[in-house]
This record gives sequence, structure tokens and C-alpha cells, in this order.
Amino acid sequence: MAFSAATAAGWCRGTVQGDGARIFQSMEAFDRADAGHLTFIGIPELAKKMRDCAAGGAICSQGLPVKARPDQVLIWVENADLAVAEVLGKLAMKPALPALGIHPTAVVDPAAHLGKDVRIGPLSVIEAGARLGDRTVVMGQGFVGQNSVLGCDCFLWPQVVVRERCVLGQRVILHCGCVIGADGFGYRLSAGRYVKIPHIGGVWIGDDCEIGANATVDRGKFSDTVIGEGSKLDNSVQVGHNVVLGRHTILVSHVAIGGSVRAGDHLTMGGGSVVADHLTLGPGVRVAGFSAVTGDAEGDAQLVGAPARPGREYFSELRALHRLPRLPVTLRDLEQRIAALESLTKDHHS
Repeated sequence: MAFSAATAAGWCRGTVQGDGARIFQSMEAFDRADAGHLTFIGIPELAKKMRDCAAGGAICSQGLPVKARPDQVLIWVENADLAVAEVLGKLAMKPALPALGIHPTAVVDPAAHLGKDVRIGPLSVIEAGARLGDRTVVMGQGFVGQNSVLGCDCFLWPQVVVRERCVLGQRVILHCGCVIGADGFGYRLSAGRYVKIPHIGGVWIGDDCEIGANATVDRGKFSDTVIGEGSKLDNSVQVGHNVVLGRHTILVSHVAIGGSVRAGDHLTMGGGSVVADHLTLGPGVRVAGFSAVTGDAEGDAQLVGAPARPGREYFSELRALHRLPRLPVTLRDLEQRIAALESLTKDHHS
């Protein structure tokens, strides 16, 4: 929808520099914006390029040296990234929700308990003993297993599976194809064949968590797998059985965490990184993308590489590795100089 600069400033509590009546059709990235777009600037590198940007205006973090053309509008805010989130929240298209109540094609067991203003979409299944909090939404083809509990204001996108005995807190969002509570990967070799180990635990997910499309969180072997409140898991993340993640964890796409890992609050893992099973990570650990954590880590550690080690150590090794191609030349030069010195010594003694 079209909106004015003044309206956008009101949404994000910003201050307009320029024409507050300027109309924008949408927001767009800095390098793709045109005169009808509002963009944003949160780093000095872009601030220097604003005059050459085609955008009609920008949301800017205070303190940046942004110089605009006369035809451009600036909206000054404390943090441009957070301000953009507020503006996009106003512009985002709201999903077409199922009607209040139960869709005629859905199957809800009489022994399930539904809170007020719950919406159950087409072809969904809610099993006996399941409890859904007020205003929770289960979109089409969703599944909630026996005795699972969903808090208030949860939102399950199409084809989400929450298996039996799992607990979701308030305002949990599960994206398409997400599976909560699948069996943990547990087998033991006996007489040349693998014997499956049943997993009788569940999954506990704290308030305000969001889990991406096709992500999986396995149930515990005995007790629950735990995802701490406020955590955000990207698409295609795998969390193994009996993992306990602290609050406000960030796992980027294709992260895999082995069984029985314990992690403190504010764990951050880049895309494609992995953690071996039965490890302990302290609070504030940061793991770079495509790294492999194979040992315990203290709080605030920054880990890089495979096997992962402290960033300073990793980059020191990397710099040394880059010098390797020059070493044969250096060694050859030293050998020649030593040979020359030895020759001089022999000549002197003779």
C-alpha cells in the first residue's frame, strides 16, 4: 500500500528530514530501490552512497553521515534495522486465516480442549487430550498429537506436525513443514542388526519462539528436548533428542545439533554449522557458518572452522597456510646462502 514519509516516521517513531508528504509505494533494498521506494541505511558504507541511490528516501540510523539530494527524504531513527521491522510490519500482507472455530473437513477429537477464538484449518487433525490456548491458529493440514499443549496466540502454518506430549509456550510460530517431537535418532547394533531405542520424552518450546520451514526438533529419550524462550530457528534446522538450548538462541539454516547438547543463553550459530553430541556450550557462544564444534566451549567463545577453534587461533593458522606456497622459494634461497657461506668458510680454512 502507498504511504507517506510522515506516516512511515510515525510507525517507527522517527523524525522526517524533507517533504513529509512524499508518497512511497513500498520499501526496497538500497541497490534495487527507485524513486517510488523507501530504503534504509544502517551502516556508514551506504551512507556515503545516498546521493547516488535512486531511492526516493531512506530510514537512517542517527549519527551516520548521510547526505541526501534535495529530492530525497530522510527519516532519522535510533536504529534503522529495528525501524524497518516496524514499517514492514505495517506493510506486510496479513494471511488469510481460517474462520473462527473448526473447518468442516478438520477432525478434532471430542476429548481435545480448544480455547476461545481458536481457528482450525481444513484437513487438520487434533487428537485426544490436546489443549490449544486462546486465539491459536492451526492452518490447513496441521496435526497436533495426543496430550500436546499449545499456549495462547500460537500460529501453525500449513502442514506443521506437533506430535504427542509436546508443549508450546505462548506466541510460538511454526512455519510450513515443521516437525516437533519426531523420534530421536537412537539405534544399537545387536547381532548385526540395528535395534531401535524408543524415545518416551517430549519437546518443550518456550514463549515467543519461531521455528522455520522444514525444521525438526526431536523428542527426548527420557526427559524433554528444550528450546528456550525467544529462540529463533531458521529453515531446515535439526535439533537432536534431549538437547537443551537456552533463551534467545539463533540457529541459521542447516544447523544440526547432536543429541544431549547443553547450551546457555544467546547461542548463535551460522548456516551449515554443526555440534557433536553430548557437548556443553556456555552462554553467548558464537559459531561461524560451516564450522564443526567437537568439544565443550566456555561462555562467549567465538568458534570457527572444522574442527572449530577460537577465531584468533583459526585466522592465525589461515594466515600461516597462505604463506606456505612461498616457503619453498624461501627455503631454496636459504639453502643457496648457506651453501655459499660454507664454501667461503672452506676457502678461508684452506
